[in-house]
Amino acid sequence: AQAADQATDEQLVDDFNHWVIIANIPMAQATAQALLDRALPPSRFVNVIEDSPDRLDRFEKAYLRALQSPQLEDFAARLYDLYESGRRERARDPREIARNIELLKGTARGQILARERLATAGEYAVPQLLEVLMARTDPALSAEVQRLLERMGRQAVIPLSVALNGVDGPTQERIANALGRIGYRAALPYLAELRRSTTNTASKAAADRAIEALGGAPADEVSLAGLYRSLGEQYYTQPRSLTSFPTEEYQLLWGFDPSIGLQPTAILTEVYHEAMAMRLAEKALSLDPGDQLAVSLWIAANFSRELDQPTDYDNPAYPSDSRRDPMYYAVAAGPSATQRVLARALAARDTRLARKAIEALSRSAGGAALVGDQRALVDALSYPERRVRFEAAIALGNAQPRESFEGAQLVTPILASVLRDAATRYAVVLGSDVERQQRLRAVVEAMGYVALAPGANVREVATSIAEAPGVDLVVTDLTGPATLEAIEEARNMARLRATPVLAVMAAPAMTQFGGRFELDRQTALVREGLNDEQLTASIEHLVANASGEPITADEAEEYSLRALDTLAELAISSGSTGGGVFDVADAAPPLIAALGESAGEVRLRVADVLSFISQQRAQVALMDAVMDSSGAERLELLNRVIASAKRYGNLLQQRHISWLLTAATSPDNDEAIAAASLMGALNLPNDRIVPLMIGQDE
Repeated sequence: AQAADQATDEQLVDDFNHWVIIANIPMAQATAQALLDRALPPSRFVNVIEDSPDRLDRFEKAYLRALQSPQLEDFAARLYDLYESGRRERARDPREIARNIELLKGTARGQILARERLATAGEYAVPQLLEVLMARTDPALSAEVQRLLERMGRQAVIPLSVALNGVDGPTQERIANALGRIGYRAALPYLAELRRSTTNTASKAAADRAIEALGGAPADEVSLAGLYRSLGEQYYTQPRSLTSFPTEEYQLLWGFDPSIGLQPTAILTEVYHEAMAMRLAEKALSLDPGDQLAVSLWIAANFSRELDQPTDYDNPAYPSDSRRDPMYYAVAAGPSATQRVLARALAARDTRLARKAIEALSRSAGGAALVGDQRALVDALSYPERRVRFEAAIALGNAQPRESFEGAQLVTPILASVLRDAATRYAVVLGSDVERQQRLRAVVEAMGYVALAPGANVREVATSIAEAPGVDLVVTDLTGPATLEAIEEARNMARLRATPVLAVMAAPAMTQFGGRFELDRQTALVREGLNDEQLTASIEHLVANASGEPITADEAEEYSLRALDTLAELAISSGSTGGGVFDVADAAPPLIAALGESAGEVRLRVADVLSFISQQRAQVALMDAVMDSSGAERLELLNRVIASAKRYGNLLQQRHISWLLTAATSPDNDEAIAAASLMGALNLPNDRIVPLMIGQDE
C-alpha cells in the first residue's frame, strides 16, 4: 500500500498490466484498487494509457485476460470503462473535433487517426462536419467529410435529417445522397418532406433516389404526417437502433437554425425516446391537425415521460414553466384518444401507463364513451395486475352506463374483491431443486408476499396460480434454457402476462440471454450468488418499475372505501330506477366475507351496501354481525338491518328473532329502541310484540 501511494499513475498502470499477465491475482487486485481510489478524471486516465503504444497494447491484453478471472473481472471492467469514458470525452471535445477535421487534409497517418477519432465522437462531430459540407470551400475535404458521415451510419442520420430541410440546395443534395447510402429508414419522413417542399430540381431528385434506396414509397403517395407519426411510434418503443448511446446517461436532441447550424441538447436517456416521440407526433399534428393517432401517441409518450423522469429533473424538452401536467392534456383530448392510450398500455403490459389512462378516463368520460366501440377500459377488467382491474371497475361503476355490455358482469365482483385482496401480494417461486425453492420462498415471504406452492416450472404451479386472486411476482432460479422456457410460459398465461419476473441466472447465461430482455420492463435477470438483501433490493426495483410500489395498508383502505362508495351508488341507483347494468347482488359473497373480516368505517360501509341486496343471505349476514358486535358498532349495524328490512321485509331466521326479542328488553335504552325499531320494520306478529307492551317476558 505504501508503494502504491508513492507510485505514479503510469507506474500503477504498468504494475496492473504486469500482475495480471503473470496471474498474480492478489497484487493485481490491490493495484487496480489503488488506481480506482485515485479517482482519476477519465481524460487523465486515457492520456496515461495512450502515453505509449506499448502501454496501450499491454493494457488491452491485461483487460481481456482479467475478464476471464472472477476475482479480477469487476476491477478490469471498471478500469476499462474509465478508459473508454476518457476516449469519448476527448473525442467529443469541439476543439479536438476541429483539430481532427484539419488532420483529414494532412498525412496518411494523420488522416487515419482523424477518421478513427471522429468516428468515436459520432453524433457530437456532426455539426462541425456539416459546416464543412455547407462551406464547400475545399472540395476534397467536403468529399472526405461526406464519406466519413456515411461511415458513421446511424449516428449521423438524425442530425443530418433534422438539418436537411434547413440547408441550401447543394447541401440538401449531398445530405440526401448520404442518407440514402447510410440506409436507415429513420430518414424517410425528412426526405419525403424535402421532396414535397423543395423547388430545387437536384434536391428533389436526390430525395427521390434516397427514398428509393431506403425502400420507401414515392413521397407523393404517402401521408407525410403518417411518416412522422410512424417514426414517433418507433421511438416510443425505445429500440436500440434508435438509441445512439445505449449505455450512457445522456442522449442528444437536435435542432437546426440556418444562422447557427446544428444545435445539440443533452437529455437523460430515461426520457429521450419519449421526447423524440412527442416531437415527431407534434410534427405530424402540424401537418395534419386531425391525426387522432398522433394525439394518442403524444399523450402516451407524455405520461411515460412523467413516469420515467427523475424527481426534480429539469427536462429541456418539457420545461415545467411552459408545459402543464400530462393529465391536463389527456382529459382535454377526450375519451377516444385516451382509450387508445389504454389499449396501447394493455398490449404492452405497461401497468403504470394503464393506470394513468384509466385515471384520465374516469375524470373525463361518461358511460357511453367508456363501453362503446373502443373497449380498452372493459378489457382492463381482465388485466392481470389487480390495481388496473380495481381502477377500471371503479371507473366503470362510477360512470354507470345505461346499456349493458360484454364484461359488465365482472364489475361488481371485482369491486367487492377489493375489500379482501387489495393489500395481499402473491408470489410464484420456481427453482430447479427444493433447496433453491425454499431459499426464494423465504426471501419473498420476508418481503410480505404470500408464496404459492413452489415448483420447477410454470406447469407445476398452474393450479395454484388459477386459484389465487392474482400473482404479483414470479421469481425463478433455474438453468438458462429452463429460465427462458419459464418466462415464455408465464407470458403466454393470461394471469401472468403482466406479472414482473425476476430470474436468477449464472453469469454466462446472463451474457448469452440478457439482450432478449433489455427493453422488457416486466423482466429482470440477476446473477446467481446475490445475498438475501441484494435479491430483495432487485425484486423491489423490478416491481416498482413494472407495476409501481406495492399497495400499502393505507392505499388498500382507500381502495376499499372507493369501491364501497361505487357499490353504494350502484345499489342506490338500481333501487331508484328498478334495475341497472350492474347487479350489486353479484357482489354478495365477497361482501359477506368482508363483513366478517373488516372493522371500523370499512365494515359499516360494507353493511350499507349489503342492506341494498335483496337476498336472504345478505340480511342474515347483517344480523349475524349485529349479534357478534357490541356498543356503538352494534347500534350502527342494527340501523343497516332496519334499512334492509324496510326495503325487502323479513328475511331473518328464527334464531335472529329470538335474539331480537331479548335485545328489545335490554337495559341499554338506545339498544332497546334500535331492536324495537327493527321489530317494527320486520312487521313481526302481534304475539311477539304484546308481551313487551304489557311488561311480560315471552
